[in-house]
Amino acid sequence: MDRRRASLVLLLVFVLCTGIAIVISGSRPGLEQGLAPALVQFVGYACGLAGAVLLFSSTTEPEVGAPRRIGGVVLGALVVLVLLDLLGADGTNIGAGFVRLVLLVVIMVATIRLALGVAAAGRPR
Repeated sequence: MDRRRASLVLLLVFVLCTGIAIVISGSRPGLEQGLAPALVQFVGYACGLAGAVLLFSSTTEPEVGAPRRIGGVVLGALVVLVLLDLLGADGTNIGAGFVRLVLLVVIMVATIRLALGVAAAGRPR
């Protein structure tokens, strides 16, 4: 069963929630963040993890977009992002920020590859 379309939508919701969380947290002083950025990011992580699991459990042909590999990469990146958020919640850390940026770029590249695979599969032959 091809689950790539649903996974793509869930990954795009993750991207949207992450962007909203960054904007909300950037618009408030450091100690007055509140729960809004964390809640929005949690929803994003839940959508991203669901999309990654759908991809990882996909049973499509390996030559079309490699959904299992993309799902594994996204799943690993999301697990590290969640751990960074849970363990690094006490303050800012330039190293953790850099790792977060790199992982978000990895997820972006995986999402683009997935979108290209979905578009190619939907094209008539």
